[in-house]
Amino acid sequence: MGLIVSYDDNFATPYSEIELANGDHILLTLDRHGLTVKSLARPGTAERLLFTGDPETVAKICTGLLDEKDDSKIPPLRVLVSVTSQLPSAAAVADAFRAAAG
Repeated sequence: MGLIVSYDDNFATPYSEIELANGDHILLTLDRHGLTVKSLARPGTAERLLFTGDPETVAKICTGLLDEKDDSKIPPLRVLVSVTSQLPSAAAVADAFRAAAG
């Protein structure tokens, strides 16, 4: 399971950095244009974009992750971070978001 390095959903651009089990650092950012997921730079590895999705795609992903009993007031960032932190690597994150958006 990953480690949440930073989390802030109190401002106009909510974000969270997660260190995954294999050491990859993922940055999730939400803004009015939707979601951006990046793998942050590490020694020997450049920062790279893993996924972008418009607000409708983000809503679709979050709705798919919540069951009918869940509170619809759960912030989208919290939903996305809870799932992302369970993935083992940046490649798995990219695959999961592409599959969820498809």
